[in-house]
Amino acid sequence: MLQTHHDEIHNTFITQHSNGPLEGLNNKIKAIKRAGFGYRSFFNLGLEYFTFSAYILKKP
Repeated sequence: MLQTHHDEIHNTFITQHSNGPLEGLNNKIKAIKRAGFGYRSFFNLGLEYFTFSAYILKKP
C-alpha cells in the first residue's frame, strides 16, 4: 500500500500545505447546522453562516 501512494506521501513532507483549516471550517459549519434546528427560518440560519465566514476571512 505504501508503494502505491509513495508520491502522495512524499509530497506531504515536501509541501507545507495542510487541510486542517478547511476541516475546522467544515466542523464549525456542521456545529452551526446542528444548533440551527432552533432557527425560525432558513434565512436566519444563513445569516449565522455568513457571520461566521466573515469572521474567518477577517482573521490574519
